[in-house]
Amino acid sequence: MSTPLAEDRLQRILDLLAQHGSLRTTAVTAALGVSGATARRDLDLLAQRGLIRKVHGGATLASQDQQYRDRQQSQQQAKTRLAQAAVTLLRPGQTVYLDAGTTALHVAQALRRSPQLTRTLRVVTHGIDVAYELNGECPLYVVGGEVYGSTFSITGPDALATVARYSYDVFLVGCTSIDARQGGLTNSNLVEAQQKTAIMRRARHSVLIADHSKWDHQGFAVFAQLGDLSHWVTDDAPQAARQAFEQAGVQVLTAAADAAVPNLAL
Repeated sequence: MSTPLAEDRLQRILDLLAQHGSLRTTAVTAALGVSGATARRDLDLLAQRGLIRKVHGGATLASQDQQYRDRQQSQQQAKTRLAQAAVTLLRPGQTVYLDAGTTALHVAQALRRSPQLTRTLRVVTHGIDVAYELNGECPLYVVGGEVYGSTFSITGPDALATVARYSYDVFLVGCTSIDARQGGLTNSNLVEAQQKTAIMRRARHSVLIADHSKWDHQGFAVFAQLGDLSHWVTDDAPQAARQAFEQAGVQVLTAAADAAVPNLAL
């Protein structure tokens, strides 16, 4: 079983990979002050978890072959449906925290298509692309801190302190995966997971936007339990997933191509 110290090392390796794209094993030993054998064991463990891909002499992120800009182009129709459904939950005058990531960017684009609603909202985000998309569309607040390159997001201690100072009516949040066994929402980055947790604690409603492919996968850092959510916006989710969320008191909003989106404004 991995110790807290070992988990901290693993996160530091992931952070370095996010900054540099790839790392040689010798760079890991130098940055972390560990032996080559320890560095190789840590890389093996991250590879087993599906978070990195080992290459000769080092490693890259598992998603390194599909960069952020490429992920923006994947499953656009599904993301557009999820985003539009999420926007139907919002009411004029709310303070909305919009997460970072490609799905959040689609939500920002959906907000641009609803100017009568959007100009009444106050939006807070740590997503760089999200902020760019909404610039000039509504009162907009961008969290400051360190740029985390793989998701075009702003994280770190400064960002964590900032998000904990405000209150939000709605948090539109994404996740890396939903762990069916542990009932937790996970993120690949520990610092960003802590940030999501802090935002959820300050939000009246937390709405997960995640398609069915996120279900039943183990992720790295848990940032919430199912019961911490008010709604889950998804597509054709398995029945087991729907039951798990509904048993936790979460309303499931289906945004499949053939499904009508009900009016569930918060």
